Amino acid sequence: MSTYIFVLGKDPELSMAELLARYPESKPQMKCADFVLLDLKKPLSQKEFDQLGGQIKAGKVFDTADKKYLVPKIADHLSVEHYAGKLNYGVSVYGWSEKNLRALLPDLKKEFKRRGISSRFVNQHFLNISAAQHKGLSGGKEVLVCKEGPDFHLAEVVAVQDIDAYSKRDYEKPFRDMKVGMLPPKLAQIMINLTGSEGAIWDPFCGGGVLIMEGLLMGHKMLGSDIDEETLQGAKRNVEWVKKEFAVKTTAELFAHDATDPVPLKQFDAIACEGYLGPPQNRLRSKREFAPLVSRLSQLYQLFFAALKSAGFKGSVVIGLPFYRTREGELELSEVIRGAEKTGFRKELDLKYARKDQLVGRQILRFRLV
Repeated sequence: MSTYIFVLGKDPELSMAELLARYPESKPQMKCADFVLLDLKKPLSQKEFDQLGGQIKAGKVFDTADKKYLVPKIADHLSVEHYAGKLNYGVSVYGWSEKNLRALLPDLKKEFKRRGISSRFVNQHFLNISAAQHKGLSGGKEVLVCKEGPDFHLAEVVAVQDIDAYSKRDYEKPFRDMKVGMLPPKLAQIMINLTGSEGAIWDPFCGGGVLIMEGLLMGHKMLGSDIDEETLQGAKRNVEWVKKEFAVKTTAELFAHDATDPVPLKQFDAIACEGYLGPPQNRLRSKREFAPLVSRLSQLYQLFFAALKSAGFKGSVVIGLPFYRTREGELELSEVIRGAEKTGFRKELDLKYARKDQLVGRQILRFRLV
């Protein structure tokens, strides 16, 4: 068993929830808002890490040290396999101000010089290493320095978020429809992981098929349905594209279905979905202006949960509901949550996902029938 440090994404609570669902036996512990320590029985590969949408990078812990021993401990680790040429490296700090890199990096360079090793740190402007910069290490290593109380956990980075692959899937897929919302691939991965399921997953509001694409890449058999035939055809094009571009061998079944109708007679273990968020918003509105939309969406989702109850579905239901920023504050679809609970579903998770400047955010919920 090895200990790893996971550097959390921009929504730490959501990133933490993803790890808890993905590795329930490992009992990950959030040591600060930036990182989590996690014991894993198997070595963490880049392939495994690529299935985690809420994590920026991960490192394997090689030591825990007091502040005065940081420089020699890091130098020992970086130089142990270095034999010739210039040593390239980077250092990123978490739970500790990046300002400390202004002293740590020069001190580390002096230590290498004292040992007769020519070295170069790649940190630009004495800041943490980004995912893009990590690719430019040219055979070098990145070390994480993560502060917990008086101690510092030291880890060598073994996996980094593949920003190029995410960008390709987000922007190069053949079908994109702004009218139905653009679910980010990272969030789709998080939602799939939050189901806690390793089996087949159904998306009953599949839209352009982002959840289907990400589920296939994660090795799930996927089912997707939508009431709109044109959108469904777009999802089929996207699925074929991702299977070809990323050599995916798992299967997907896409079919027309109204999510308020009885649940289709198909085999699936969990549900992950995001329904209609409403029309794009370009200005701050009052809660009263949203009343017709909220009423319509509330009715839609309550009928959906009623259909699941009638089918006796016992698996996880992870759903992204819209919430709106209004002049009077945030407006949630509270009636949907109350309706689901009255129907017999227990709410297990309730987190928000939104940028500060977004007028429409996502409320990520997980339900289970009790």
